[in-house]
Amino acid sequence: PVSLSPGVAVSVAGPAKRAAEQSSNPKITYSKETVAEEGDEVKIDCAVEGVDLTGVEDFSVSWSKINEEKPANSYPISTNERVLLFSSKYEVLHPDNTHQFSLIIKKINEEDIGLYRCTVYFGEDQRINADVPVKEGDAISIDCQPGGAPKPDVYWERVNQELPYYGGKFFKSNLLDLPLIERGHKGHYVCYADNGIGNPATSNVVLEVQYAPDVTVTKDRVFTSMNTEAILECTVFSHPPADIAWFKDDMPILGSSNLKIMKKQLEESEGVVITLTLLDTAPEDIGTYTCKAVNVIGSTNRDVELLTKSPPLIIKQSRKEVLYDQEKARLRDALPSVIECLAEGSPSPNYRWTKNGQPLIWQADSRLSIEEETGNLLIVDPVMEDNGLYQCFAYNELGTAVGDPVYFLNTTNIHFSNDGDRSDTYNVEAELGRPYKLSCPKAFGYPKPTMSWVKAKPHEEQIELEFVSDERIVADPEGNLWFTHITEDDDTGKNGFQYICLASTSFEPYDYSMASVIEMTVNAPADGAHNLEEEALNVESFSMYTSGDVVQFKAGEENSLWCIYGGEPVPSVGWRRKDGEELDPSRIITKNTGSTLVFNDTQVSDAGEYECSASNEVGTIKTQTLTVEVIQAPTFINELGSKVVKEGSIVTFTCDAEATDNVSYIWMFNGRILSSEGKHPRRNIKGNKLKIKGVTLTDVGNYACNATNENGYAYGQATLNVLPSSSSTGQSAASCQNVEDLRTEVAALRKTIELLQSLVTEQHGFAQQTHEQLRNISDKLQVPNLQDNTSATKLEEEKTMEEEEKEDLPL
Repeated sequence: PVSLSPGVAVSVAGPAKRAAEQSSNPKITYSKETVAEEGDEVKIDCAVEGVDLTGVEDFSVSWSKINEEKPANSYPISTNERVLLFSSKYEVLHPDNTHQFSLIIKKINEEDIGLYRCTVYFGEDQRINADVPVKEGDAISIDCQPGGAPKPDVYWERVNQELPYYGGKFFKSNLLDLPLIERGHKGHYVCYADNGIGNPATSNVVLEVQYAPDVTVTKDRVFTSMNTEAILECTVFSHPPADIAWFKDDMPILGSSNLKIMKKQLEESEGVVITLTLLDTAPEDIGTYTCKAVNVIGSTNRDVELLTKSPPLIIKQSRKEVLYDQEKARLRDALPSVIECLAEGSPSPNYRWTKNGQPLIWQADSRLSIEEETGNLLIVDPVMEDNGLYQCFAYNELGTAVGDPVYFLNTTNIHFSNDGDRSDTYNVEAELGRPYKLSCPKAFGYPKPTMSWVKAKPHEEQIELEFVSDERIVADPEGNLWFTHITEDDDTGKNGFQYICLASTSFEPYDYSMASVIEMTVNAPADGAHNLEEEALNVESFSMYTSGDVVQFKAGEENSLWCIYGGEPVPSVGWRRKDGEELDPSRIITKNTGSTLVFNDTQVSDAGEYECSASNEVGTIKTQTLTVEVIQAPTFINELGSKVVKEGSIVTFTCDAEATDNVSYIWMFNGRILSSEGKHPRRNIKGNKLKIKGVTLTDVGNYACNATNENGYAYGQATLNVLPSSSSTGQSAASCQNVEDLRTEVAALRKTIELLQSLVTEQHGFAQQTHEQLRNISDKLQVPNLQDNTSATKLEEEKTMEEEEKEDLPL
């Protein structure tokens, strides 16, 4: 028998199409056990096939005879073609242009019986291949098939890293399968073969992974000011290396006096950083830039928007009311209550909050925090003391955006007018064939509860609840259940069910509270007239409930008109506008077999007179006229609209709101109310229009409009950005001329400083009080008194800094 050590076979398996194109897989071949007659000549083969040994130094194949019982008596026979023994017994056959080295043993005798080992050396690193290139997404199998007696165990290792898919440091197997190659799988892999004789044999494979460029940008939106430097950065990872270029409007960017393109290779990686620097940003430089990278595998693009610096603009916030449930908020897995506030702007805005018009020092309460990357106010375990009116302020160096005030309130448990009764189960009696009204106790709570009726049907293990649904039965908005006429089906005892009145709120619409349980007995008519049994005897239709002669709707909301009629047979109810205008079927529909007319997204044009009519072919048609009035709080027709203009332009903001009553307008700049009566040299306010002439950099900021009437208000905001003129260098000359503008800004800054100073003084007083308490405790515990002048020193420093700031402010 012949043993081979080491030997490695590598096969690269990609998609089926590529696999079919491969001609051969790398392998090492050798002869297995050979049986010969004495005196014969024996050839034992050892060959390396399908391996590119270009650049591999010191490649050689050697033969030796192994003494398994006494390894020290083993001896070498040959290296490559050269026989090392002074004997003519051995010869090595090496065909030209091959890596085959066959050992020929002449005139075999008993002394030649034994184990012969062929050892293939692949240079210092014993690499079977300098590189094994594959594409990302391919599959690869690396097969290590060493010979040896006894048969060696085979282990795979990935140098200095865990093995992909298998994990850990080592994996015991001849075959290392990587079913889906990723770029992170590149590296140095080693096959170890160990049969306990001598040192383990090793073979090495270096895996290279080719992949399309992976392009990332440091920021997908870069904000800049005119006449300043702007830097756009793009990082590309690829193998093989990619060609990388910057484009603007699909045109390649070439170097110029105002542009600089730098390329930096990341250390020990396949990454490259390409930096595009605009040395002096001009208005025409604003736009979308594209970083494009291409290699033989594919191409990838990433866009970067270059924008001017902008004041804050609130783009998302909570509605006018945020509710919380005190009991559920205390549960262990309860999430914090959230009052939302999110603003965009550059630099990224910071946030502060007020509560009931006063600054909210949220840092002083461990239950309060502001969510990262937003201005959302998080309140953990809220209590009644947290209730109030909250307002968000988002600010950066260019201005301040003020959010809509939001009420934070707790919900209340639903309770009923019958809570004092001994039992919530009531027995009622109704007459067969006659109309009937089933009342529900009044419900109280916040938000206002709405009422529902169900039939409760008991079963062996559960109670089935079914909402009341019958053309004869309609519930009004106050929770009363109206029967056009009673039938035997309404008898709860005979039919095995109970009527239950439930209440729920919009906060948790599926969390029902039970108001009452009704058991109804149906009796024969007291007057002896059985109209249900006699075809000629019926009950003429009549009005049981209507919404009222005059009903007021709020525009933009869902509203309903009610006309509930009784009678037997069931009356048919219809609706029309008395002015003859057709009802819009896309918004106005009927429910409850025609008894309810529902207006979705009520419009001001829905105001008018409506007529409901009812008939059951007994007597005359009954009609009822209801007058609808629609009130509309101010609603914006168009958004305020942010603007970017050149210095010196004329800008007009229009607060375009519609309403049913007169609207008053309040304009704000960076959170401060602008006076319509002031004599500003360039700013003019007239009703819903704000006009600024000859805008300068001092006009950059957030502008807001509050349109108000007695029915409500609409609040909108926009930003103004100013591009300096070409003659400006860093700071507009016009800003020096408008001293009045600067004085206004300085006055506002002074107010802010005074507020901050009062807060610092308050915090200092609190710190002094705490320090005094700690001193008293230390005296009681007889702890040595430590002198601490830190607070006093800091306060003196703060006062000195504030005085210096005041001295630096222009008057």
